Parts: sequence; C-alpha cells; structure tokens
Amino acid sequence: MDRHRHQPPHRRRGARSLGIAAVVAALALAGSLVALPAVAAPADSTPAPADGTTITTGDTPVASGDGWTVTAVAGGYVVTLTLDEPLPIRAAAPTLVVDGRDIGIASTSIDQRTLTVTTTDPSVASATSVVLGSTGGVQRPGGPSVSTQATPGAEPEETPAPLDADPAAAGPYSVVRADYDLGDQAETIRGFRGRKGEMRAAVWLPTNAPGKRPVAVFLHGRHEACVGGTPTAAGWPCGKNQTVIPSYLGYNAAAQALASNGVAVVSISADAINALDGTYADDGGATARGQLVLDHLALLQRADAGDEPRLSPALVGKLDLQHVGLMGHSRGGDGVVRAALLNAQRKQPFGITSVMPLAPTDFGRTTLPDVDTAVVLPYCDGDVSDLQGQHFFDDSRTAYGDDVLRSSVLVMGANHNFFNSVWTPATYPKASFDDWWDQQDPVCGAKAKGTTRLSSSAQYAVGTSLVSGYFRLTLGGEQQFLPYFDGSGRVPTALGTADVRVTASLPGSTRRDLALFTAADPAVTTRGAVRAVTCASTEGVAGTPALPACVTGATTAPDYVQAWLAPSVPATPALHVVPTGTASGGAVKVAVDPASGDLSSFSTLSVRLSPDDRATTAADVSLRVTDASGASATRRLSDVSRAGALLPGSRDVARKTLLQQAQVPLSAFTGIDLTNVRQVAVMVPKGRSGLLLSDLSALPAPSLGTPKVVDRPTVRVADRFVNEGNAKGTARVAVVLSRPAEQTATVAFDLDAWDGAVSSTVQDVVFRPGEVCHTVAVPVFGDRRASESRTTAYPLAVSTTQGGAVLGDGTGTLTLREDDGVSIGGTSVPSAPPVGRAGDACAEAQAGTGTVTANPTRPQRAHRVVFTSAGFRSGESVAVRIDGGAATRVVADATGTATLTVAKTTQSVGAHVVTARGSGSDRAARGSFTVRR
Repeated sequence: MDRHRHQPPHRRRGARSLGIAAVVAALALAGSLVALPAVAAPADSTPAPADGTTITTGDTPVASGDGWTVTAVAGGYVVTLTLDEPLPIRAAAPTLVVDGRDIGIASTSIDQRTLTVTTTDPSVASATSVVLGSTGGVQRPGGPSVSTQATPGAEPEETPAPLDADPAAAGPYSVVRADYDLGDQAETIRGFRGRKGEMRAAVWLPTNAPGKRPVAVFLHGRHEACVGGTPTAAGWPCGKNQTVIPSYLGYNAAAQALASNGVAVVSISADAINALDGTYADDGGATARGQLVLDHLALLQRADAGDEPRLSPALVGKLDLQHVGLMGHSRGGDGVVRAALLNAQRKQPFGITSVMPLAPTDFGRTTLPDVDTAVVLPYCDGDVSDLQGQHFFDDSRTAYGDDVLRSSVLVMGANHNFFNSVWTPATYPKASFDDWWDQQDPVCGAKAKGTTRLSSSAQYAVGTSLVSGYFRLTLGGEQQFLPYFDGSGRVPTALGTADVRVTASLPGSTRRDLALFTAADPAVTTRGAVRAVTCASTEGVAGTPALPACVTGATTAPDYVQAWLAPSVPATPALHVVPTGTASGGAVKVAVDPASGDLSSFSTLSVRLSPDDRATTAADVSLRVTDASGASATRRLSDVSRAGALLPGSRDVARKTLLQQAQVPLSAFTGIDLTNVRQVAVMVPKGRSGLLLSDLSALPAPSLGTPKVVDRPTVRVADRFVNEGNAKGTARVAVVLSRPAEQTATVAFDLDAWDGAVSSTVQDVVFRPGEVCHTVAVPVFGDRRASESRTTAYPLAVSTTQGGAVLGDGTGTLTLREDDGVSIGGTSVPSAPPVGRAGDACAEAQAGTGTVTANPTRPQRAHRVVFTSAGFRSGESVAVRIDGGAATRVVADATGTATLTVAKTTQSVGAHVVTARGSGSDRAARGSFTVRR
C-alpha cells in the first residue's frame, strides 16, 4: 500500500497557528474539526500495531526543528511538538500545524507539554515548521462579504412585554450548605484506564421547604485543575504547593437563588477529568463526565436514604431524585447530555427531565430524546467559538417525535468564561481570563467603542437568571418563567439591556409542522424571481453529499459546523432561497392539506430563518396566509422579530449565520378564515440577498410537554481489522444495537478518509423492528506495494440517532494491515500479526467472550499443558496470556481454533487465569487452570 501516492487535501479553513500566550486567550473549540487525516486520532487513540507494540528503526527523526520532530513509525509518522510551558486546559482541542497545514487533533502528555499526532501523510517527512494550532476558531471574513459586515439592525416595531418576575430573586426558604469532599482519588473515572478522581461537591439545601425537594446538578467545564507549585508526573492529584482551582464554586449565585426557591442544588467538581482527558479520553471526556454525574446522584440517593454516613445528615429524606435537572458548562454540557443518556440505561434510573448545556461542546452530534433542553450560546464565545452546541437543538428537535420543549438561547455580547465566577479575573485571581482574544474588536472586544460585550458582572447576572429561571420552571413548576424559554421573546426586566434571543421547538404532540424544509416536498413550490433548493451542511465534507451546501463558512454557522467525531454527517437541512433577479420578488409557497388547515386553535405562526452567509442585506420577508376562498393576509416579519436581521460582525471577525425563530400571532392575519387555511407563503421582496428557511409551524399555547425517562436501545460502531488486499475490495463494518429495535431507528455512519486507501463513507443506517445489526460497506483499494506502515487506522463514528435508538459507544476504528511488506526508514521490519480471513462483521461484533480450555485442567508443575480456544478467524494471530503476562502468539487453524502447547508449566502452584485475543476478529476468550505440585 503506497501511501506516497496519496496527498491528503488541506481542508482546514479555520486553523490558526498560535503561540502559547495566544492560546491562553484564543484557543478555540475542537468540535468544528473539518476533517482528520486518515489516522490523525483524537485524544489518546493514536493507532498502534495489532499486537500493541510500536516498532521503530531507532534512527534519528526524518525531520526536526526547534521543539519538534517527525519520526517514522509503524503507523506512518509521529509528529511531536514540545512546549516550553504547559498547554492551557480549555474546551478547545489542540492541533498540530505542519508547514501551514493542520494535520489533526493532538494527544497531550500528562504534563500538557508534549503534543503528538500520528499520520500517514508523507509530506510531513519533509516538514520545515510544526506549530501549535487549534480547531474551531473565529473565521476572518472572506469573499464578497468582507466589506459588508453587519451592525445590529433596528428593533422591531412590536416587541413583547418583558417579564416582571425575576428568576434570580431570593425565595421564601432558608438555605443551608451541606458540602462534601471524599478525597482526590475517591472515584474510578470511566474509560480512563483505572485512574481515579475526586468526589467533591457544594450543596445548597432549602431547610424549611416541605417534603423532598427536586435536585439540580451543576457540572463545570474544562479549565485548569492545578496551578502554581510543582506539578506531579501523574497529572492528578495536584502537586506540592499547587492550588486546586475550585471551578465547581463558580455558579454560587444561581445555586443560592434556586435553593431559596425550593430546589436543592449540587455543584460537582470534575478537576481530575479536566487534568487527564487530553490523554485518556477518545470522546473529549463526555462519557467520563456523564458517569461522574450519575455517581454523584447515586451517592446522594444513599444519603437521602440515610445510608451514607460520609455526607451530611441534613440530606436525609430531603432529595427528590425523580425530579432532576442538569446544567453543564462547556465540556460539561456534552457531559450532562451524556449523563441523561446513560441514566436511561440504568435498571432504576433517576428522573432526569431537564438539561441545560451552557456554552457547550458537542463533539459527537449527540441527540437527546424525551428531556426538556435549553442550549445557551454566547455570541462572543472565544473558546467554543463556533457555537457547535446548537446541534443539540437542531439534531434532536424532530429526531424522536417526542413531547418536550427545546430552546436555543443566544446571549449577545457574552463570552465563554464569565458565566463562571472562578474563571473571571474580577472575581477570582488564578487561571482566570477573558477568552475573547481581541479586546479592540468592535463587536466582541471588551475595550472597543460601541461594543456589544457585556461586562463580567452583567454576564454573570444573565447566567444566574437563565439557570435559576430554567430550573425554577422545569423542576419547580413556576410557569411564569415559561415565556423566557418558549421563543415568545419575553426577557426579565431585571436583566436591563441584556440582549437574549430565544428560538424554541414546542412539544411535538401539540405543534403542527406545515413544512420543515428538510427534503424536497411537492407541497413546497416557488413563484417569481426566486430559486429554492434543499441544502445541508457546509462545503468540504467527505464523499459526495446528497444535498448542496447551505453555507461556505463552517466556523461562522453554528447550525452547520462540522463535529470533531462526525465531521461529514449531514447537518440541519433547510431551504436555501436565492433571488434570481432584482426587478421583482418572489415567494416560497407551502400548500396546506385541507385536513390540517384548521389553525383556529393555534396561537402563532412560526418560522426559522437567517440571511445566508453571503448575504449583504437582511432577510426582510413576509408571511402570507391564504384561506380556501382565496382571501389572504400578510405580515412582515421584521415588524415583530429580529430573526431575519444580519447578526453583527467586524472587518476581522465574520458575522455568524444562525437560524432564528420569528413568531407571528395568528390573530394578526385578519380578514381570513383560520379554520380553513390552504396556503402559507414566504414572500421575498425584490433585490434582497439569499436566505435559509426552516421549520414553518403553527404553534399552540406553549408548555413543557411531557418529559420522561425512556429506555431505548443504544447503538455502537464496532472496530474492524482487515488485510489491505491487492485490489479493490470491501471492508464491512458492523453497526450494532444493544438489543433488537422496538421501532424504526436511524443512525448516521461516518468514515472520513483522505489518503486514497479507503473511500470516505457517509450514510444512514436504518434498523427496522427486530433488527439488531447492520453492516456498512467501505471500499478499500489494495495494491501489491510495500509501505512504511504496518497498519493504518481510520476513525469511525455513529451519530445523530433518530427514532428507536440513542448513542452508545459512538467511535471505532477500521484498521488495514499492510500485507505486502513493511520498510521504515529503509529498514525492513516485521509485518503486523496476521488478521486472518475476515468473518461476518455482525457475528464478530456480537460475539461474547469465549472460553479457553486447559488440558489437563490441573497440570502438575513443570509438566505439559495444552490451551485451546475456538471461534477465531481462520489464519489470525491469537495472543495468549497467562495471568496478564507477556503474549505468546499462535495462529488459528482452518476451523478458527487456536492451540498453545506449553511443554513445561512455570507458574507457581495454585490457580491461574489464561486469556486469548484475536488480532483480526478482536475476539476475547478466558479460562483458568490450577497448577499442582
């Protein structure tokens, strides 16, 4: 397999080369990774040979410079950058930029000073420069919009009345603290190879409130864990004279407000995960954080029952764990979504019914059913600057046909950090900073004249208001705060001039969708000088997309930003409407079926829209409603909403393109029969720019719907190991449910490849009721040439689950074994162990642990024993280990049976464990034997 034939293309538009000081102010989010080279792997998943060893030539690096090296290894090339000081811990993921080209997300060492990427790209062998970069980032304007960056538009003529109720106001109950700290190594972190972390939390408890109280759990995001002093080699716990950063104490105002209004609040610490996830996690730490939330809830459950003496007795009988809400900031947002999914798989789940991801990451395009969700997006976020958390709203809103309220809350002028007082310089002195990097930027710079930026205290007040208001609504049942989150545009008077814009998807049981614009629909037609095309995603995705791109600039379009783990899965289909002339306007017409034409019981007509990313003017459209008699009434959206306005941008930072909601009261359409509507049209005036349309719906009186905990099957993608072969072939990859589907489920599969050895493969996988496994065919292009790589690994992902399944283990690897010989740096090295003849992918993925049989089962010491195990691939290498020791390899015979004969046992007298694992099938087997005297 000659990798030198294949030059991976440069797809990273938004990558930035950064010095370490600049990273402190500007490191941007991992989630908008546009593409990974074939084996550039996130976190600690750098591909390794099948036998778990690394083979190098021992030669000097093939390229090197100040603080960096490129070394030929079995997996291609390892590019290493050593920093003078530790890399700041942020939500952003670091990348390496070689000669101006981003080669992928880097793994970090425990001390945060060494970054590595393994790649098959041969161009790195002649590198002249390796520098630190970051994924995401704010895109500089380009193309025709450079000179037309927008300033905020005029306010609508009709604005909704503000809310008199203040969510952050103190309530009637007294509050007592019941904090707990079980130590820095009290919890085994899920997926971190046995590493342990803290179990520490601050607890606010309403003391004189009657009965058990609902519980809100706060999870902070990824920030420095330890500063100053002398770091430890292990990375956690903190070292001598180091300060542990108490990020979990950064939301105290919201916690106090909620507790005084009857909601118990538990804010948990995740410093150990922050310190270690760059080394151990393959999903940014989402699963580990989710499990941490559930482990705290289990601890609190014991405390409530009086069975946990390490916690305060004040908690006994006080916690209603069937009414739980979760708030997660930054990577904590990804974590609380994962917690809700993991919770539904428990035999006795907690009652998690509402979730608030605050400035979140969404690395894996995760959908969340049956849970009220409010995603908060700070417009001036300098860390998660692509606002990828919008995908939590977009991907889930129609995925399950469930009955919950979903909200997307855009906070103008807010950055990433200042929702947490410990991350804010004005309120905490260590490791705190303003994550927006250009203080003179006219839109987001804190020091610029006329800036939209909120002060740190004003932003903290907004965060306190949102968090307390949301959980007073969803957990406390205080309906006066529903207009804050239902898209009607009512913001508490207490926030003053703060600009908070909410888009909402109301519960599905009462909402009537007239046109989602997600696919071609004969009911949707055009008239006049406009062209309307269904689109999805951004430019530059892998493979051949089924739909044209909606936007060109991914990092400026939160609905379309590409996810780290699933970069090419189609995102947010919409209708792209472009004027075809300036002399006249046109219309997008939606025919309404007579059976759905009675809108008299609905309160508003709603549509999501945005100027497209090339627009120079607002999407100043109108809605026209026509009844069966032909009578019509028209309302201009800009009279009631800012949704069609251009969002602000500057010469240095492009404006964002974001689908926002406009709601028009149906009562405003006078003179027509609302019981017999036949058409709703979007009227596009002449001479306007292009726009995007989504979700035309008739909305009832808003509600929270009926959130609940539902156990759906989980989906995973299985690792697959195959020989490269010598011609075009197919590798089949298994996508597996945890149990047979009970209703139709759809899962997106994504393999992005850029070296020509396999074809990028992006497709939906559909499970019908009763089905449990499907395979995806991935084209493989083998050859008869040797290469420098024993194996080459390609990241796999499943995401955006819909219907009858939710995400389980969403990542895997397709590994090709070089079967034509391997030469590294001119030196021949052994090939990877044989992977055998590939069997049925579903059968291998679902095979349980096999049995290793010892004959005799009680051999005498220093005597012969034979170990056998069946079920492997014919011809695959099987590693056999006794008591976890060094592997002895045998090759499975034609029947798939592996046999190891030990002429003389060397183990001590007593019981021993023997294990076997196939290099191709990955089949595991286990047995035992007892050595006698």
